[in-house]
Amino acid sequence: MRSLLSLSGLILASSVAVAAPAHKEASSGTTFASRQTVTEKQATGVYDLSALPVFTGSVVQFLPAPHGGIVGFVLDDGTQVFVSSEQAHTFAGLIKVGDKVDIRGIKGQVLPIIRAFSVTSPRGRTVQDSFIEMPLHSPEMITGPDLVLHGEVWMPLYDAGGHLTGAVLKDHSVIYLSPREAARVSDLLKAGQTLFAVGGGSSGDLGIAIDAREIGPEADKLIGVAVGNVPPPGPAPGSPGYDLIPGADEH
Repeated sequence: MRSLLSLSGLILASSVAVAAPAHKEASSGTTFASRQTVTEKQATGVYDLSALPVFTGSVVQFLPAPHGGIVGFVLDDGTQVFVSSEQAHTFAGLIKVGDKVDIRGIKGQVLPIIRAFSVTSPRGRTVQDSFIEMPLHSPEMITGPDLVLHGEVWMPLYDAGGHLTGAVLKDHSVIYLSPREAARVSDLLKAGQTLFAVGGGSSGDLGIAIDAREIGPEADKLIGVAVGNVPPPGPAPGSPGYDLIPGADEH
């Protein structure tokens, strides 16, 4: 009986000794997670961005979007910085004009553009791209009369893909075109060019922006431009060619 009790005690002691380190390791992991605040977890993000270069500059204006909100901002050296739509929703109160910011991202090889993946304000707050696509308002949601913008072009406007897509005027208002239409009227979008534009858009604390429907060098020399990346016009609904697919009879 004594030998049986001794064997049982030995087994019990051994099991406690083996289990203890595992319990200690698990608790140390949960302790680290429990010490993280919600802000720290959000700032950490999903991806490690530490390998990306850091660019520094002062914000001179936001790039408002015609549907409201922003698509990015312009630095004092003229670099256009683009953020994701998800980041744009968190910029209010984080960054303001005049702030010197640190940007982790990728810079254009030739064009003065940066695709930002994180932006840190001078107050130490960071907004990082979580790579979640947020829905944008559609042009159909814009209400109110057309806006008329005119003035001298400060710089051509690009998008995050490097396509010419409009102009920023010296009064900081922004004129948007589809890349196709911007290429067609590219001479009007050069720095120093006087520009008139009419279209639907938004006007608010972050600036003025329109999707141009008409554009030209003078108010009496406006030409129509297609809004958005619409397909080229085809046969009218109900016409004989409306239901035909171009090129379908070639196979």
